[in-house]
Amino acid sequence: MFALKQKLKGDDNPLNVVLVQEIQRYNILLNKLVVSLDQLAKGIQGLVVISPDLEEIINALNENKVPVAWAFAYFSLKPLAAWFADLKVRYEFFNTWALKSIPYHFAVGSFTYPTGFTTSLLQRFSRKASGAPIDRLEFDFIPIPKEPQELNEHPKDGAFITGLFLEGAKWDPEKLCI
Repeated sequence: MFALKQKLKGDDNPLNVVLVQEIQRYNILLNKLVVSLDQLAKGIQGLVVISPDLEEIINALNENKVPVAWAFAYFSLKPLAAWFADLKVRYEFFNTWALKSIPYHFAVGSFTYPTGFTTSLLQRFSRKASGAPIDRLEFDFIPIPKEPQELNEHPKDGAFITGLFLEGAKWDPEKLCI
């Protein structure tokens, strides 16, 4: 975190604040995982008493469910194995952003607090010389018929996002509509 904050020092892009906050939230989750699994390993070896909290984690792991103690960072209905795979993808997204630069597209599902991301986009636009007051801004969504890996430049305003899911509908890629 220290190295990231030093790297971003002096850059007033609101997206940097979002990046730092998201990484802080994920660090809390990852630390909770490390401590829980360490205590669990010690409990299985008989080195510490298995508390009710550890017992709940053991039961959840046996049922391939995400333990309640780990589910605080973001909502997910995925089973444990898929949850870990998803956590890895989220981690890689923010790690790449932190180590390289602002991505060309944002995996909106990776944010623990997506409202912070969308608010930072509004702030970034309103801070421009021609920007309108933030309370008068609205989002406009324009589908781009490209795969995420084909995007190699940032949009003039806003952001390219991926990872939106439809429920009870189907996307028509030819007509670019639901």
